[in-house]
Amino acid sequence: MTQYLTPGELIGSLPDTRADTLHVIALPRTPDSTSAGRLISPTGASVPATGVRGMTTRELADHVRNALPTNRSCDLVVVMIAEERTHRWLPLRAAIAALENDFRPAGHMILGRYWAPHTRPGAPWRDYRRPTHLGTVIAPPADLDFAAPVQLGGDAPTPTWGLPFTDTGETLPAHVGRFARRIVPLLVRRGDEANQIVAHAIVQAGRGELVDDTAAFAAVTALAYNTVYGPMFLPPNEHDPQRIEQLWMALYRGSTEHAARARLATLIAASAVRRGDRHLTASALAHAHGAPGAATVGLLFQQHASTEVVEQQLDQTAGHIGAMPWISAKRG
Repeated sequence: MTQYLTPGELIGSLPDTRADTLHVIALPRTPDSTSAGRLISPTGASVPATGVRGMTTRELADHVRNALPTNRSCDLVVVMIAEERTHRWLPLRAAIAALENDFRPAGHMILGRYWAPHTRPGAPWRDYRRPTHLGTVIAPPADLDFAAPVQLGGDAPTPTWGLPFTDTGETLPAHVGRFARRIVPLLVRRGDEANQIVAHAIVQAGRGELVDDTAAFAAVTALAYNTVYGPMFLPPNEHDPQRIEQLWMALYRGSTEHAARARLATLIAASAVRRGDRHLTASALAHAHGAPGAATVGLLFQQHASTEVVEQQLDQTAGHIGAMPWISAKRG
């Protein structure tokens, strides 16, 4: 018999740990015929937050896959247990978004993403996808058996959430006040300031985090400068490219200017063609029309260029664009 749990009950079934921990829980769709007794804890993977920040998306995804049941299909739920921050942003948004997109080709659907400060009854929980969706952690039913099929009740699946170039997903900036929209462009100048703004956003994304709304708006503004935009065709190798792609995608969703969106789509295409992700490259190129460098990425994609050729051509493109006169993203 299928069992239905609320997010609060599912979180309450997790062990209470002192360290901030990312849990990826497997909810079975079919009974476990190999289990000799009741399973009182969910299967899945648990990784300390410090470990998540030091891993690439591929390493994290492989770790989770190795912990999933191999004898039956399952859906996934992500739960981030972390002490409440002083700001309102939930932790590891870039890491979780990148992990979700890495799982999609294998058919694993992430039914929900939740945050709570701990797993004891009474703790508040929040929904990553719907910030206004709140609740309280409660003790799970005494007869709960994770060997039987389990479904997350009260939450409708959102299979398109986070898909590339859809409206629903991590969005930056989610909101920027009128004052910031007027002042930030005046503070962003060619040179070190603009480069540092984007570099900070990339470092944060590499650690699995997304910057706040004001910093995101400043990053989009800075990318209008070719001296900042050009080098982003080959961002530093020490940062996970899949998380950086989630940063660009969040900025794409939050941007209203067509030219700014085209530049962000081009950066996603450049990153995806380097990784050999042809599906994402094609999707990004469809939204990159008119941006500097988009034609070069398109040719590399059409020619099935080798890794060496891709790196060489993107390096040349980065240098060429960086040396071009500044062009406003509004005029593209």
